[in-house]
Amino acid sequence: VARRLFGNLLALLRTFVYLLGIAWASGAIYYDAPLPSDSGLDRGLLAGGYALVVLLTLVALGSRRRRFFGWVVAVALVAIPWGLKKPTRKADWKPTCSRLPSATIEGDLVTFHNFRNFTYDETGKPTERWETRVLDLSKLEGLDFAHHVLRHELLAHPLLCFDFGDAGHAAFSVEVRYRNDQEFSPLRGLYKQYNLIYLVGDEGDFLHERVAVRNEPVRLYRSTYPLERIREIFRETIDAMNALQERPMFYNSLTANCTTSYIRQAPAEKRPRFDYRIILNGLIESLLYERELISTDGLSFEDLVRRATINEAAREAHGDPSYSELIRQDRPGF
Repeated sequence: VARRLFGNLLALLRTFVYLLGIAWASGAIYYDAPLPSDSGLDRGLLAGGYALVVLLTLVALGSRRRRFFGWVVAVALVAIPWGLKKPTRKADWKPTCSRLPSATIEGDLVTFHNFRNFTYDETGKPTERWETRVLDLSKLEGLDFAHHVLRHELLAHPLLCFDFGDAGHAAFSVEVRYRNDQEFSPLRGLYKQYNLIYLVGDEGDFLHERVAVRNEPVRLYRSTYPLERIREIFRETIDAMNALQERPMFYNSLTANCTTSYIRQAPAEKRPRFDYRIILNGLIESLLYERELISTDGLSFEDLVRRATINEAAREAHGDPSYSELIRQDRPGF
């Protein structure tokens, strides 16, 4: 009985793996087939036809070994050309990500190129301002986490805000580099549909856009990392940002997104151990709280979240030269 049960479970697992592979390959055909972007019906027919033909073929092959090799061949026919697809270097990018930022370090001086500092009118239309900004590494004194809650509360967008004291803050945001004809889809993001971009800019741009233009909750937390590790994270982030100048990367909803990219950029021995909340990053605040990676001032998690919410203060501080200081007033850890 035990052997029969084990055999049935193994057969179910094998079937699940086969179906998962076929589903992935069908998605790759749908999203990445070299067809016009508006040919959704043709893509659907091609992907559905592929899945149907593969399933019927596997049934017809009969033996377990033949089915396995048939499945491998069918998936490889899609996976090999898909794996050879490269990110585009030139496109009609949306204004907010139209330029790739970079940074050079000479001694203690960090010079940012294409440092974003947009302003937004009442309708949310941006006025572009790409700047060159110089910051002194010797003045780096802290790191803050901004947690931008998306429409689906299981997903969020983290930003790293490096504190240079009187010299101000530099905010980093890992995002999809959208073309003008694109919108975000987590499923589409599993395939090679988007480029990845590291943006660096002013908090008055990045945080105000999320608070006022998108009208979504934003919370701000003070990191408890030691200064030595904060300096390392800063350099790791710059290195990852600069690398995209020479070698563009695809965004991936699981492996190269706004959260996992920060983890991938760190040396293996300094990466945090995996937790499901890294993927469902709308819950990552509780992970940071449990691992004592953010200042809590002894508050419960619920009270900390409430006190860390900056939306009202950010709206009132809009346009003020002391924006970064004002949004931190009376926040835990600051």
